[in-house]
Amino acid sequence: MKLLAARAYRDSTHCVLTLDTASVLNRHADKIVLSPINSGSTIYKPQPRGKKTFLPIADYPFDWWSQKRGVSQAVVELAVEYSVPAINELVLRVEQLHGNTMTAVLFESNKRQ
Repeated sequence: MKLLAARAYRDSTHCVLTLDTASVLNRHADKIVLSPINSGSTIYKPQPRGKKTFLPIADYPFDWWSQKRGVSQAVVELAVEYSVPAINELVLRVEQLHGNTMTAVLFESNKRQ
């Protein structure tokens, strides 16, 4: 939600999907890559990018980043290479937000979160 409160986005309306993370991992672990940086941020202290910016889960140095930044900041970005087929099956909730304020719940699954 921090990003949605940023100056560039706080006056916009956004649709935020909450996914069943365990199911995403079960279905797509072989296509998931992780990054220790926000790869889209180039304004404040731009970080070098290269072939090792995104690494497969098995190769990601989670312990090293956890010790350096703490567990909650060890992974900053997760991507599923190419696409997430049948994403509709993984959606738990869809919210409409204006900035970082929720204005509506557009969908809520009956699956447990």
